[in-house]
Amino acid sequence: MKKDVIISIKGLQQSQGETQDPITLVTAGRYYRKNGSYYISYEETELTGLEGTRTTLRIKPNAVRLVRTGLYPSELVFEQGKRHMSLYHTDYGDLSIVVSTQHISSTLTDDGGELDVKYTVEVANTPVGVNHLILNIKNAEEGAIYQ
Repeated sequence: MKKDVIISIKGLQQSQGETQDPITLVTAGRYYRKNGSYYISYEETELTGLEGTRTTLRIKPNAVRLVRTGLYPSELVFEQGKRHMSLYHTDYGDLSIVVSTQHISSTLTDDGGELDVKYTVEVANTPVGVNHLILNIKNAEEGAIYQ
């Protein structure tokens, strides 16, 4: 069931009470189901600042694993109601961060759908913000306009 898809990614960050404007990115990628999990995979671009990196998400009920390989390797685990420590690679060195997932919902089927994840991030035991990530997956032939 591997298929070419259009992925609309909407990200919203809130730090210290200030909400930034949402960032929306539309990119081509691959989508498939394997061993009961859905996978979304795409190449990062210069726009995201992660050019030369492939991002793959593995989606299970109540858990998402984001793995980046290439120039900016990292792995983040989102599991509803739990905290996970991760190593996040940047141009300035590696950061140890803690991700606490507040909410995960998915309407993903073999035809596509939506993934919604809300989480907080801590660096050095200091909260740095609340993030909200929404991915919309559509078959490449249908096109995708984020709503």
